[in-house]
Amino acid sequence: MPPLSALILQASGPHRSAAVTALHHLGYSVLAEVSGNALVLDRLRSVGGVHLLICDVHIDPVPRLEFLQTVAREQLAHGVVVSGEMAPGTWSTLAHLLRLQGMKVFWLGNEPATLERLRALLVDFEPHALERSVSPRHLGALDGADIGRVLERGELRVALQPKVMVATAQIYGFEVLARWHREDGQVLLPDEFLPALRRDGMLDALLFQQMAQAHDALRAHGRTDLELSFNLEPEQIARTDFAVSVECELRRMEIDPRNVTFELTESSPLHALPSSLENVLRLRLLGCGLAIDDFGCKHSNLQRLVELPFTELKLDRSFLANLNTGDPRRLIVLTNALALGRELGLRVVAEGVENPSQHRQLQSLGCEAAQGYLFGKPAAADGLSGLLRGTPTHQPKAGPIRPLPGSLVHLAD
Repeated sequence: MPPLSALILQASGPHRSAAVTALHHLGYSVLAEVSGNALVLDRLRSVGGVHLLICDVHIDPVPRLEFLQTVAREQLAHGVVVSGEMAPGTWSTLAHLLRLQGMKVFWLGNEPATLERLRALLVDFEPHALERSVSPRHLGALDGADIGRVLERGELRVALQPKVMVATAQIYGFEVLARWHREDGQVLLPDEFLPALRRDGMLDALLFQQMAQAHDALRAHGRTDLELSFNLEPEQIARTDFAVSVECELRRMEIDPRNVTFELTESSPLHALPSSLENVLRLRLLGCGLAIDDFGCKHSNLQRLVELPFTELKLDRSFLANLNTGDPRRLIVLTNALALGRELGLRVVAEGVENPSQHRQLQSLGCEAAQGYLFGKPAAADGLSGLLRGTPTHQPKAGPIRPLPGSLVHLAD
């Protein structure tokens, strides 16, 4: 595996020296320490890019902006730590711009890049994983027979990420994700196999397999009281009788619907399709929870809150990213988003909690729940023992369990 590499574009002085020392402790080989833009791009291109770039934008901010965009566009760095003062409100725009071009972005501000600060900033930065090359065949180019065999062989396995109560950091449930454990030892993420499942109409088969695996894992630990959250694709929630199929599977697996939450992403349907609305209503009448995922990243979220019977609001990780940047608008938006959720009677879950500072901020604001790498990365089913040790028994959400055994709810016969 290639060593980690870094380049520092920062004026010489104590801050740059601190950054060099910290990077060495974190396992990075510093390729260059420079104070100007000249020849930096040539150096990056000649070595094929670096894992991490530390860039001071205080001096010559416009040329530095052009430089960072070129680095992102040409994929000359996997991540960038931005330091130096910026005009109020401009950091969020810069970060969004670079992320749209595939770069991981971290905000250092005027603080020195000490070992403690960089370690906290980069806790979610995994440059090795970004180097893994995946052939085009893996990226959704599987034919129906192949993806069917992948399901049959059980190569698509669950990864469970803890959801915790902010006040106590105790686990109350898990978001259930999927990983493809290939025979050659590679572990692939959903973006690399969901297109094939979507194209061949096998999303429900994956969902029901996830439900069975996750429930079996909790049952093996005697913890079926914990909640499980599953992501739904737009095609699923729009399919006629989807909720009826879910109901049958829950009954067959003996899963309490009140301990199941379905998460609708920003792209999920909100176009008043009768089938979509009926499915949502059936799931809620059954007792399942309904979460609006990635809240705050699109303009249609408020309309969704009005039209659909949500029980949970998941704040997009951008609410917490670089919260302590000195930009008061971030804190104002987060505070009001939490207040909105409380006023609507929704459980608010903050996503992307990566360090203790963010956790303390959420505690001070009265946020109810959270998830993120601080509390645990997605874990395989056989790795739950350590996570669950000392977790108190959780009571299921209040709500009806419908239908009664042996019958189906029909909204309109």
